[in-house]
Amino acid sequence: MHSTQLHRIALGISIFILAACTQTGVQPAPPTLGPSATATSASHPTATLTPTAVPTETPFYLSVTVWPSEPVAPILVYHQFKSSSSQSTINKVTYPDFRASLERLYQSGYVSVPLEQWLAGDLRLAEGKRPLIFSMDDLFYRNQIKLMPDGTPSPETGLGIAWQFYQEYPEFGFHWALFASLGDKPYGSDPYPEWEQKLTEVIIWCLEHNAKIYNHTYRHAQLSQTDGVGVKAELTWNDQYLRKLLRKAGREDLIAGLGNIFAIPYGKWPRSEDGQAAIVNYKNPEGLPIQATMDVDFITRPAFMQPPYTPGFNRWRVPRMVANLKAIDYLVENHEKIPAAQACLLGPLDESRIQQSDYIQEQIGNAIHERRCGPGVYATEHFVFQATETQVELIHTVKR
Repeated sequence: MHSTQLHRIALGISIFILAACTQTGVQPAPPTLGPSATATSASHPTATLTPTAVPTETPFYLSVTVWPSEPVAPILVYHQFKSSSSQSTINKVTYPDFRASLERLYQSGYVSVPLEQWLAGDLRLAEGKRPLIFSMDDLFYRNQIKLMPDGTPSPETGLGIAWQFYQEYPEFGFHWALFASLGDKPYGSDPYPEWEQKLTEVIIWCLEHNAKIYNHTYRHAQLSQTDGVGVKAELTWNDQYLRKLLRKAGREDLIAGLGNIFAIPYGKWPRSEDGQAAIVNYKNPEGLPIQATMDVDFITRPAFMQPPYTPGFNRWRVPRMVANLKAIDYLVENHEKIPAAQACLLGPLDESRIQQSDYIQEQIGNAIHERRCGPGVYATEHFVFQATETQVELIHTVKR
């Protein structure tokens, strides 16, 4: 083959190869998407939709206390305590007798309730239980309460035994009304100011543990021989000294919770009208009017506190029974005569309306009509109703 011809063939092959290299490449076709496939972007994934759960509203029910008959609350008053070296007396109960009394009362269905709660007309109580109010006069003696190094009351004191019993049987409760005379004795045999410091610690413990402190005059005065000026002075001095101790300990916060209830020393009222008026019109240093005055008597003439809406209730002579062994015997042997609380479940209710008396009144009527609950005295946190088969009536609004 001639060289010219060979050159042409080589040139043609070169042109063909060059053309193939400069031609745009053919891209592969994208895969065909099936009917269930979804094209997604790697940088913007599609969120998966899940059904939203609709919350189910929980029905609201209200448990109320029902008294099948008019409730009453016995009030016991203790004074001092002692060891078992001698028998219990009217004013001094032995520690073993006191512990045994608590056990007998508990087995008879009694539980402790706060004095101020009952005075306000709050009659709520656990089902099957009977109300009992514990009080104590002439505080503070070390046989009534003293604190151990760990800050708890000694089990060799009255309140210490009551506290220990409460730890074992919490449903029994621990509520005490303590009527103190702070100016007639030192607290124990320690020199001043050691005894005052210990007294302050005891007072603080009591106020922090539902043992409310009230007035019994500063020097345990014989008011039947005192005029109005003297009566007011005795009440004022006692209140002022209590607040002085709390402020000195940096516990002013406890002052706001102090009530104004007075127990008459020896159960003897002033003979003069101005002396009696001084009690009825007395206001504590914070301006709180007197809430009630407490009497004292023996179980030979049994008298119990009535609800504040009844004709038998007398705020100025609230009856208390001396807590000797005969009084305990009476309450145990006659416990069936003290009404026990029952319960009624109202609902479902509109929770936002449970403080409306007409709404609760209607719900009680419905419960009785539907035979879910029976007639009686119905007690809620805010109201008391008298209910029969045909009528429900608001008879008291709780006053706090």
